[in-house]
Amino acid sequence: MKRSKDLQFCIELLSSMLNGSGLGPEQRSALESALVELKSFRRNANPSKQEAYRVVRKVSEVLLSNFTR
Repeated sequence: MKRSKDLQFCIELLSSMLNGSGLGPEQRSALESALVELKSFRRNANPSKQEAYRVVRKVSEVLLSNFTR
């Protein structure tokens, strides 16, 4: 997955959000955990569909639960 442009775009977008100001500590930790999850997924050479779905679900749950309050 190292060559996926979409995955790299998501990582860069979350990193830019993390570098911005105005985030609370809970939001900052949510972004950091989402980045860790995406980066570990990127290291997987041949991920299965189930792994991709798990990562998308986890990242979306973390972001939605912290940014929709």
